[in-house]
Amino acid sequence: MNASLASVIRGAAEEMKPQLLDWYRYLHRFPEMAHHEFQTNAYIRAELDNMGISYLAPKDNITIAVISADQPGDTIGYRCDTDALMVEEQSGLPFSSENPGIMHACGHDGHIAVGLCTAYLLKKYADQWQGTAKIIFQPAEEGEDGADRVIATHLVDDVDRFFCLHFWSAYPSGHLCASEVTTSAAVNMYEFKIHGKGGHGGMPHVCHDALVAGAELVGALQTVVSRVLPPTTPSLLTIGAFHAGTQGNIIAGEATLRGTLRTVNEEDRRKAEAAIEAMVHHTAAMHGCTAEIVNRRLSDAVTNAPIPTQIARCAAKALAEHDETLCVADQHTMMTGDDFANYGRIAPYVYAQLGTADKEKGTDAPLHNAKYRLDEDMLTVGTAWMVLCAMNS
Repeated sequence: MNASLASVIRGAAEEMKPQLLDWYRYLHRFPEMAHHEFQTNAYIRAELDNMGISYLAPKDNITIAVISADQPGDTIGYRCDTDALMVEEQSGLPFSSENPGIMHACGHDGHIAVGLCTAYLLKKYADQWQGTAKIIFQPAEEGEDGADRVIATHLVDDVDRFFCLHFWSAYPSGHLCASEVTTSAAVNMYEFKIHGKGGHGGMPHVCHDALVAGAELVGALQTVVSRVLPPTTPSLLTIGAFHAGTQGNIIAGEATLRGTLRTVNEEDRRKAEAAIEAMVHHTAAMHGCTAEIVNRRLSDAVTNAPIPTQIARCAAKALAEHDETLCVADQHTMMTGDDFANYGRIAPYVYAQLGTADKEKGTDAPLHNAKYRLDEDMLTVGTAWMVLCAMNS
């Protein structure tokens, strides 16, 4: 990679820092939940209009900026997620969320800001690269089918390579991470409904207790991971919600459980799905109950492809070469999930992570935590990294 170009782009990103901060802090103040990112997209479109950048708007909460270089070439897609989380903010930031109970606790506000700045710099330096860039401002990444909504528009069918940058507070600030590994698990979201027969707490023998069946199921399902799937590959099953009963002297006739299955390969995923279905029905039947199962395959495993990963690592090395605050680091498999994986059905991709954890700055709180803060100095780094990825594709 051209070292002088990397220096120019890093300098240009630093010059944009005041604007980056304005974008990021505004978006942080006004977060919106999945499928309701309407004002967010109105803001994105207004900023793109101000910069003279064209965009596609297939839905009120989907915006795809389109930037063409002076010379023809491949089309790259750069995903920026836009939704927030149902978290009451406790960060203490002066620009904390003004929408009660909703917070950008996963860095998506920073992703949007970087996406806007990337679009601006790609247009400004259109003579330095070839092809077309589509900056995808995607809704509903947090388990709500956002990537599939974008894919269904067919507006990214022409993409040759996809890139994604995720700020990551599990890694130290300045660590630019891209490796040819599976970075995140495939995610299934489950809902189990147990139907029994309610009645008097003093006459359980004439009832079919859905609560007891559900309670047994919580423990039994853990054997899917410990006894059905091989111990040599990561897997995880979590029951995160259990609702049953109304009073202490009433046998519950209904119970609802919700949870997630996380696996890193398709074979394990299918084995687990079959085992879960059998276990739920059999456990319910043992207690005289029946069961309904809703299995939503939210996202595939995020597995970085060789060519996009090499492009990202090369760009990272160029940035780190003359900046001792930055370093190129390896990724490892985590059991988080991201629907960015689904773009792999169209073209190869890399899911890059930029560390933001700095204890002195107070940016080391985990993702999805009420005290989460983004290391704002990484906004310019992330922008430069993604611009260089696009330019060298």
